[in-house]
Amino acid sequence: MDCLKKHTDALVVVGSIVTCMLWMNTRFYEIDRRFSEIEKEMAIIKTVLVIKGVMPMELAKGGE
Repeated sequence: MDCLKKHTDALVVVGSIVTCMLWMNTRFYEIDRRFSEIEKEMAIIKTVLVIKGVMPMELAKGGE
């Protein structure tokens, strides 16, 4: 019990770092999920523009 009282501040710092890392990991997962949704929507928009003849096929393939 004496060891716990001696190192309480270090345990608090390590606990807060681990908690921040877990929180950031969930935020990055959410951002990655949103970017994948945007990429899917952009692919649909490019397909429609190419079919309608507004966008040349070369520009649609340029990002790949």
